[in-house]
Amino acid sequence: MNYPEIKNAMKHLKKTCKCLNCEGKFEYEDINVIATTNSEGLFETRCKACGSSTIVTVLLEPNMEIKKEKLKETTPYRIHGRISENEVLDMKNFLNKFDGDFKKIFTNTK
Repeated sequence: MNYPEIKNAMKHLKKTCKCLNCEGKFEYEDINVIATTNSEGLFETRCKACGSSTIVTVLLEPNMEIKKEKLKETTPYRIHGRISENEVLDMKNFLNKFDGDFKKIFTNTK
């Protein structure tokens, strides 16, 4: 992503995103760029009101269809669409119980 694309991504995040915890709105200074490639960016939003943070991935529109087609070939997971409230709650419950042991999660126990 070049500078104008990063700026547009931040503008889009500011306009469309709200805090998942308290539903507060974000300002530009609440959005941090973590990393970018030619076609995507990784951003962190941090809420001033409650202090929670969220990691957001932004894909540039022209390359999105190509990536979707490649993903369809390699993964059974959902490619696009909104994340449901239940999916967010499932992740929150998982993270509340997660003890940090990644080996236990990714080890084949069959």
